[in-house]
Amino acid sequence: MTDMEVDEIFDCAFVPVSKKIASLNLRRELDRDIDGGDSYTGSVYTKGKFNSLIVCEISSAVYEHIIYVMNGGEPAPGEELLYINEYINIVCGYALSNINNKLGGSSRLTVPVFGEKGERFREESGKSKSVVLYYETDIGVIRVSVYY
Repeated sequence: MTDMEVDEIFDCAFVPVSKKIASLNLRRELDRDIDGGDSYTGSVYTKGKFNSLIVCEISSAVYEHIIYVMNGGEPAPGEELLYINEYINIVCGYALSNINNKLGGSSRLTVPVFGEKGERFREESGKSKSVVLYYETDIGVIRVSVYY
């Protein structure tokens, strides 16, 4: 699978799925650093035909917006991880389903893991390829890095 194909599949997952389930209008922009102190970082692995690590860095305002919208417009004290993990499962699962169809094989997602605000994940050094997608919204940013 080429970098361009992986890039396109994840782009076609994040933009429409984020709009539908979290009312986010993601605009693809050039990659740049995110203020690590004001963002949350989560990761999920794919295992099977397509082995990868997907790292999602989400600015605080976008993180809170996703939780608020996915909880029906209500704050979700104490249940934030439930909603943000579900968001990552849905978006990355949509992308992985399209990758599985393209490769003619089967892969599965692991359970997403999110760190505390400001906590960063190191890049996956064991993978030979990577794709980085950077999105802006009116309220913040999301950066998705796929290491495969």
